[in-house]
Amino acid sequence: MGFRALFLFLILILFPSLILEKGWPGEQVAQPSFWVVGQKALPLSSLTPKQILHILKTDDRIWGNGDAIRVALLSNMVTGDDHWVQWLGVASIDTLLSEWIEADLVQDWPAPKRFDNLNTLLEFVARTPGAIGFSSTQPSTLPPNVRIIPIQEKALHSSS
Repeated sequence: MGFRALFLFLILILFPSLILEKGWPGEQVAQPSFWVVGQKALPLSSLTPKQILHILKTDDRIWGNGDAIRVALLSNMVTGDDHWVQWLGVASIDTLLSEWIEADLVQDWPAPKRFDNLNTLLEFVARTPGAIGFSSTQPSTLPPNVRIIPIQEKALHSSS
């Protein structure tokens, strides 16, 4: 084994977060499987990755219809694989977590509400005006006033 190969092997062993399955900075990551649910009254027909990131990261927490945006997440989306966050252009879920904690502490806006199972997440979205939920599991049934919001597979940095 050459010196370069040995060096690369040692780097990857010592720093497993550098494994290439996450891609290089700026490289497009394939869309992971996750679903967005919201009330039928939400003023949008679909979401782009850029819009999803805006919802997750900014303190502009009002929909066009005046409802406050309330974000709900399945807990495994925060503690599990963060491929979905990388697809949005964020290095890791830890980046979002630190922003959410900071915003919650200074009371800019509430951190996303976490749920251990899909049914309680769907119930929260159904009864909370302006709620939008992110799930790693596709809902098989939905409450009457909740729908799956399609995610557009546009490039993250397109000029749209």
